[in-house]
Amino acid sequence: MSIATQFPVGGFRFLPGGQFSNGVAAEPGFALRRVRFLTPMPLAQGLAAAARIITEAGRPLEALALCELRSPLPLPRDEFLAFNERYLAALRDNGFAAAKPYPIGRSNLAPVLSPPAEVVLYAVTFTIPVSGGGEDFFISGKPESRQGVPWEQGIVGGDNVSEAGLLVKAEYVMTELQARMREIGAEPARISGAQAYTIHPLAPVLQTVLAAAPMNLGGLTLVPAHPPVTGLAFEVDLRSISEEHIA
Repeated sequence: MSIATQFPVGGFRFLPGGQFSNGVAAEPGFALRRVRFLTPMPLAQGLAAAARIITEAGRPLEALALCELRSPLPLPRDEFLAFNERYLAALRDNGFAAAKPYPIGRSNLAPVLSPPAEVVLYAVTFTIPVSGGGEDFFISGKPESRQGVPWEQGIVGGDNVSEAGLLVKAEYVMTELQARMREIGAEPARISGAQAYTIHPLAPVLQTVLAAAPMNLGGLTLVPAHPPVTGLAFEVDLRSISEEHIA
């Protein structure tokens, strides 16, 4: 089980993961602000723009809590891990926190409609000071893959994408997301939105998703997309964010 780690300079806590954290939550006195780019930019350019936005908001660069990426295609596992190293280097080049245990959360997907020619930065989320606060969170995208076992063996449900197979995958994903919320101290009743990434029909698993993550203030967004690693079929992220803007 992950243990939430404090990141005081950023105003949030996080769940350590691999090359990015499994989720973030604002500490008391802070809320989360999400900025989505109307025109997503190539990763390095987007991170430079994010640095300007965060600095202009009067926040340190350590306040960056989460990045949302869009990729051209899903990658084989080894290539995905190699990309993550380039992603960490891009964060460091722009002054962001990118050392173990990697506080910044992430979601990544490969859209099937108008996919980008290269990896782009779609949105960023950072902390802002508020009166009260401490309730916002963003749980990073979670696919149907188990950790600690060989990659192919760890894909829950294998390559079964029938209605029954998708249900097995969705039940696993939502159970894991619920566990992450508990670990980071997030309140499920505050979920304001979720994104599901799949190229398969959502109807067979809709009740499973909504039962595990009731959308109190927002809704479930279906993004016709592949998860970022080949072999995966279903991924979901969850959020409760006080401010959302378009830049």
